Amino acid sequence: MKHTHQSHDRKKLACKLITTSAFLAIGFAVMTGCSNSGEAKSTAPTKAETVATPASSTNQNTDLNTNGQGTSSTASSHSKHSSAAAIFSAAKQGTLPNLPKGLGLGTSSDLLFELWGKSESGSTGPMRSYAKYHTDIMLDGSDKVTEITSSDPDYKKLLIKQVVDELGQPTETVDTSRDIPDTAEANYTINNTSGLSYYLVFSYQTKTQKVNYIRLYFNSKTP
Repeated sequence: MKHTHQSHDRKKLACKLITTSAFLAIGFAVMTGCSNSGEAKSTAPTKAETVATPASSTNQNTDLNTNGQGTSSTASSHSKHSSAAAIFSAAKQGTLPNLPKGLGLGTSSDLLFELWGKSESGSTGPMRSYAKYHTDIMLDGSDKVTEITSSDPDYKKLLIKQVVDELGQPTETVDTSRDIPDTAEANYTINNTSGLSYYLVFSYQTKTQKVNYIRLYFNSKTP
């Protein structure tokens, strides 16, 4: 898979995920306004030893200082698998907490089909979309998983300040507002014992500080 094609797919995927979140939020507001009696249902570590040295942030309001209030109480209300530390721990193994056993970076397309069946996006091309599991999968030229993006509802309860509290400052903070307004990414590089480098990305809203989705990948050049 070529890097430019992968980058283009990521931008389209990010737009799709955040647009979906926006429609869900609008739907929630409409339902709340129409009925006062009804309730609307909502339809990813160890610190220094595995994270590379933080790099400078780009422009935009991407401040990740952890002096915000309420992050501790927010964390206590989350399920264990949605904490930043749990996400990071799973990412070191090449997977995410919401995924079934056996599904992660390097998984074959055959096993992916066995675990989750046919994707909504079909079985051709590099992307596999599974709306039921809030997950999109990218495959490389040998039909193995090279990237996982999840907008699991539990992950979206996270605030980026909570992520930084648990994981420390990110390796890099990227301003993505040119592609999607009021968004940024906190990127963590994970150097594991196998010698491979994994990349864990938390996309978040710069105004609300809420996480939009989590992406885990390794470079397509990595075996």
